[in-house]
Amino acid sequence: MTVEYPSAKELMDRASEQTGLDDFGEPTFLEGLDVMRESLAADVPYGPADREKAINLIVRRLANRLQIEAWFAAHPGAENAPIENPISIVGLPRTGTTALGNMLSLEPQFRSLRAWEQEQPCPPPRLEDEERDPRRVAYVTMVENLLRDDPEQAAMHLWDADASVEDTEVLGLEFRSQQMTMPIWRYHDWWRKGDMRPTFAYHARVARLLQSSRPPNRWLFKAPHHKFHLDHMVDAYPDIRFVFTHRDPVKSVPSYASFVASLYPPEVVAKIGKEKIGREIHSHLLTGMHQAMAAREKLGPDRFLDVHHADFVARPMEELERIYDWLGMELTNAMRQRFETWREENHSGAHGAHRYTAEEYGMSPEQLREDFDFYIRALDIPSRRLGAHA
Repeated sequence: MTVEYPSAKELMDRASEQTGLDDFGEPTFLEGLDVMRESLAADVPYGPADREKAINLIVRRLANRLQIEAWFAAHPGAENAPIENPISIVGLPRTGTTALGNMLSLEPQFRSLRAWEQEQPCPPPRLEDEERDPRRVAYVTMVENLLRDDPEQAAMHLWDADASVEDTEVLGLEFRSQQMTMPIWRYHDWWRKGDMRPTFAYHARVARLLQSSRPPNRWLFKAPHHKFHLDHMVDAYPDIRFVFTHRDPVKSVPSYASFVASLYPPEVVAKIGKEKIGREIHSHLLTGMHQAMAAREKLGPDRFLDVHHADFVARPMEELERIYDWLGMELTNAMRQRFETWREENHSGAHGAHRYTAEEYGMSPEQLREDFDFYIRALDIPSRRLGAHA
């Protein structure tokens, strides 16, 4: 039985009441908003409290749109500010994208996209006082509480207030984020097939807002889900290049299913079932890799640098040197030391073990290997039996 969610108009009215504003910008967000509402109602067995959280998330994103339009009305010159040679770290989830992204976020020549500034972009952060920014302080407190209440999250994911994270909230302003924090299967199916070019244009607009008082303007994005629409991202960022991370799908796909399930309320996981979650994640990531490989062929090899997880774990400094060389950047001794210190504190297993099995999510190594064979062969990815978890 489905549960009705407020209409788009009702949600927009709530955001207007909160902000005192009424200009949402171009109506490109409305289709995604409707699909998300419909999928929440049809797919997700939320209880009242979690349903209200989902509604509040939607209203917050609408309120952010209103504030963004008001900010640009007051700062029209920012619309055309340059963004120089951005990079995006992409690949299957659980292939080292977060570790690599967190390390490269230490490089001051890059502008990281932080979680706390995405969730409330206005006013744009200021370099001189961002450590004391209430949004950052609140985020640090939230992470501390999360890791205290659910210590396994530290083993599954690296939480860093100053590192680039997935741009879920920026894409969510257009209601075209991957949104794996919710089991909205119909929305996911719609999203995979969608035209993301207007969304990435809006994405670049938000990047210009965020960099306005907080240089530099060379963005470091980290989002495995960019692989679904690589060519659409190039439309908004013509100079973008992609660091593509790789790992045996026999390891990465079940690991991601386990991580995603941990984001859902336990009662929702119990109602849906882990095998259903596993099937959805398997199909989702397989589609994404097919789309990524097609886009790689279309865009040409010069935009891509491949980094294999096994190489990055065994020889991280060599892989970082290779990335810097590819980008035409100098890797200084000071940065080498910062990277080494980070690695000592955050190496694999430093924060505990992520425990799961492929079978509990309805997956078999043999089927994963067969389904992803086109990718394993094309990128020469070592494939082996599911062993140590990560």
